[in-house]
Amino acid sequence: MIPDMSALSLFATLLAVLAACALFFGLFVLRNMFIPTRGKRIGSYPHPTIALLVMDIQESSGGKTAVAPLPSTTPFGRMIAAVNSLIECFEAAGLEVAYVRQVFSSSMITRLHGGRILAGRMEPRICRWVKVVNGNDFAKNRTDAFSNRQLEQFLVERQVDQIFLVGLDAAFCVYYTALGALNRGYKVTVVTDAVMTGRNMAQVLKRYRSKGIEVMESRAVVASLAGNALHNR
Repeated sequence: MIPDMSALSLFATLLAVLAACALFFGLFVLRNMFIPTRGKRIGSYPHPTIALLVMDIQESSGGKTAVAPLPSTTPFGRMIAAVNSLIECFEAAGLEVAYVRQVFSSSMITRLHGGRILAGRMEPRICRWVKVVNGNDFAKNRTDAFSNRQLEQFLVERQVDQIFLVGLDAAFCVYYTALGALNRGYKVTVVTDAVMTGRNMAQVLKRYRSKGIEVMESRAVVASLAGNALHNR
């Protein structure tokens, strides 16, 4: 029996469309997950300063807020304690603190690749245990926080030329935000006990150093702030 050529042609067209969709989807995920953004390099500021970016320490906005105390003996609890210590020190020193949340745009592609924390619906809030000292709240829809142009402008307007990164995830959002910052000429430091990841942390820190990203413990950062060594460098 001779195959129906119109049916074969339709099948071939359908396969081509599916292949194109798969390619588009793969490129979308690659762009959003594994490629840092690029932007205009910062200039030489007359009064440069530093800022702390608190990355993706967030929780669902649905349901009632629990009153349970912070589980301080867990790795997560210890990370939060280090983050809050840094927030308090930056605020006391008159330095900028900004909070970044992962919020996906509400699109079919986002839903297909697993985005459930959508803008305007189920949008996450900053974790209840994180100390919030201002309204510097920026949403991003990529791993790199510099995908939010408002954050980029915020840092430029305040003449920030060095950023300290804390939060989640050290192997992804923190890492790609660090690369986005480097692409713009910032000096970048990741605070090792104020980040977490499910990956091998030693390997993650090795990758930081290979890219020119400085790593410090929170105690060293706090001591430097107390002595004004960072602020007046």
